[in-house]
Amino acid sequence: IDFVPLYDKFRAVSSIQVLLELCVPVLAIFGLSIILKDKNSVEEKTKALKYTVIITGGIALLFLALKSSLFDFSGINDGFYRQNYGQGFVDALKQDRRAIFSEDTIRTLVLVLLSAGVLFMFIKEKLKHQWVIVSFGILIVFDLVSVDKRYVNNEDFTSSINVNKPYQANSADLEILKDTTHFRVFDLTSSGARASYFHNSLTGYHAASLKKYDELFDFYIAKNNINVLNMLNTKYIIAQNEDGAAVPYTNTDANGNAWFISELEEQPDANSEIMALDSLNTKQKGIYSNFEGLPKTFQIDSLATINLVDYKPNYLKYESSNTNDGFVVFSENYYGQQGWVSYIDGNEVPHVRVNYILRGMQISAGNHTIEYKFEPQVIKTGSSIAMASSIVFVLLLIGGLFFEFKKK
Repeated sequence: IDFVPLYDKFRAVSSIQVLLELCVPVLAIFGLSIILKDKNSVEEKTKALKYTVIITGGIALLFLALKSSLFDFSGINDGFYRQNYGQGFVDALKQDRRAIFSEDTIRTLVLVLLSAGVLFMFIKEKLKHQWVIVSFGILIVFDLVSVDKRYVNNEDFTSSINVNKPYQANSADLEILKDTTHFRVFDLTSSGARASYFHNSLTGYHAASLKKYDELFDFYIAKNNINVLNMLNTKYIIAQNEDGAAVPYTNTDANGNAWFISELEEQPDANSEIMALDSLNTKQKGIYSNFEGLPKTFQIDSLATINLVDYKPNYLKYESSNTNDGFVVFSENYYGQQGWVSYIDGNEVPHVRVNYILRGMQISAGNHTIEYKFEPQVIKTGSSIAMASSIVFVLLLIGGLFFEFKKK
């Protein structure tokens, strides 16, 4: 991981297996291509085939004969199994592992010998190259299907309706779905992804989760801290009533999608920032620790408004009205300046991180249109490279066809 180029870009170390799954078949195709060509003599091809069978078949035979000496067939969870199920269970597991290893080794040896037999018949001109390709196609399909069925078989398939609709809306979900405004839901009756299927939920799972949001969840959301729930615009909380049924409770104190505040307070670092959220009046005050140069107090006009008028996963649009210069907190996750770009009346302006995870922006007096657009530079660069590559490919293809027809 320290020396191989780009290896540290894998999400998991085991992803290196994907490269093997690509490189080994490509190497095999190159070898088969050379065998099928007539450039080499029969003696050279026979010699190459002999050494190949000795190496690959020899390794299989070595593993089969010395498996008990080369491997102990232990697993990383054997200590847990031994403690909870006893030594007999672990011994049975090891025996199963040996049996699986032996079966696969024999299977590999058979495939090697069959493949060698097909190539030997071709070299001796007993089989045409078209039938060699068909034979290898059959062996490859047999290999793939027999291994894949270990992981996916008829019992693993389910009705499409269960996949397309994995959850059924209960009475609480149906009641909340009547509300067409934009808000979030905190489901106390389920910790999984169920609420996220129907609503903009505070819970759920993603493999590449936001670390700051995870920290906020552990600190406050999981403990039902109302200040944090309010700033996350949690309009509905699903809980169980006395009869155990799921019921939606309306949180009338939710801050909304965006709001003007009267004070900004600087914290020395992010740790102090997240601790300060415990008792913070998020409707009136915001905290920060990562920027300078903004006023600390703002005068709030009682008639000042800011409303979310358009919402898409990659686009947000707000309309604001305020007779004074103000500072707005948006109930949206702050991602930095690399992806989301903010605009006021069509002019790009910066936004900052406030309240540990949210976005904030200073807005001058008057009526304004505020927009957030997801415009990561890497997407623009990648799209430009892809477009240029496609154009070059088409030009090369046209040029190649032109010269080929001209030659004929």
